[in-house]
Amino acid sequence: MTDVTTEECVWCSSDEDVADFRDEPRCGRCRTAEQTIAAAREFVGFYGLRPLGGSVESDDEEERAHRVAAGAASAELTRTRTHTPARGASRSKQRTAVTRSASPAATTAAKAPADKPRVAASGGTRPTNISRPDSAELVNRAEGLLAQLTDIENRLAVAQQESGLGGKAKVSDLTAKRESVLRTLAALEKAKRAMESA
Repeated sequence: MTDVTTEECVWCSSDEDVADFRDEPRCGRCRTAEQTIAAAREFVGFYGLRPLGGSVESDDEEERAHRVAAGAASAELTRTRTHTPARGASRSKQRTAVTRSASPAATTAAKAPADKPRVAASGGTRPTNISRPDSAELVNRAEGLLAQLTDIENRLAVAQQESGLGGKAKVSDLTAKRESVLRTLAALEKAKRAMESA
């Protein structure tokens, strides 16, 4: 058994609350940040929203909360990084060392367990602490987006009456927001149909 007190986080070199995460020793702070980012990716992926990164502009508060949390977690990871984790390189060096120092039968036995965690870490399994929304949550989210769409339509009608560059800019901005809300509504409908067919 490995002595946990001597292990350091591969990301920030902290030795507090170190445990394996994605087949690497990571501290509690880094694990929490990675899980926050994974939850946000799961959320935007499930609803068919644009990927994380850059702007936190969102169609509703829940999406914004995920984007802001993921941005903060990413910034925290970047701030605390002491060195770039050597993910693929270190594993290939370990396998090369095992191959050179062991017999062919022992090499096969040693490589089999090492390959399984790598497959699990590549995103093949879903984190267990992320739950998918149920039908009622989808309906609530759709109702909120429909209310937002009505507000956008009203503001768009007023903006179309304005003349000049300011009016054109408002119309362009509101039209883009309306299209974004409509795309999200379409993604919700797709998700609802997928849940009904499952």
